[in-house]
Amino acid sequence: MRAVLLAAGYGTRLYPLTRDRAKPLLPVGGRPIIDHLVDRLDAAPRIESLLVVTNARFIDDFERWAAGRPTAKPLCVLNDGSTRNDNRVGAVADIQFALEESGGEAGDTYVLATDNLPRFDLRDIIDASCQRGASAVFACPEEPERLRRSGVAQLEPDGRIVHFEEKPQRPKGRHRVPPFYAYAARDVALLDRYLREGNNPDAPGHFLAWLVGRSKVYALRRPEGTYDIGTLQSYREICREFER
Repeated sequence: MRAVLLAAGYGTRLYPLTRDRAKPLLPVGGRPIIDHLVDRLDAAPRIESLLVVTNARFIDDFERWAAGRPTAKPLCVLNDGSTRNDNRVGAVADIQFALEESGGEAGDTYVLATDNLPRFDLRDIIDASCQRGASAVFACPEEPERLRRSGVAQLEPDGRIVHFEEKPQRPKGRHRVPPFYAYAARDVALLDRYLREGNNPDAPGHFLAWLVGRSKVYALRRPEGTYDIGTLQSYREICREFER
């Protein structure tokens, strides 16, 4: 399984901190946010390689970051070519771009956003996907107000997702799905069709919403959530938490 780390956004909600620095390179606990994710992926036996997708504006920064930190797995930084927020490629399109750049094979793929830090073990979702022989995601119970700002899943008793929606005003489910997805190879192969049909190439949850109507996707239900680094206030709170 390869890991695709999505780091091509422009972090506009964190201005001025991210005006000249990519959000995943902001420090938390004295280290870049993305370092915490790479450490965990390095410790996952089934992960064979790491692909970090960024943009033309921050490619040099990410290449310096990659050159300055050793990894147990091969790590490649990719440039999707966008230069500003209004011409960004979109997260789903970036996943497809990363796969094409790494050889184009639709193998098992772990997709991670780089503006969330998990409170759980990232290896658990890989194990769940392997055991089910299907794609798997995390799902955390959440308060209704916060569900409106998240991807929301409606689940069967066995954990299968029967409905998923990005930031619904009237959530049908009770579980927030943070952006950590272990996709089986047969579902990765559907990315090209999804994009050719003209579906939304932006937030990664849009592909998941489309996928659950065409393939079995299971949720690993956990009480722990994530540190969601979405605003200046949440970033400062997370920094204080890590300092403690």
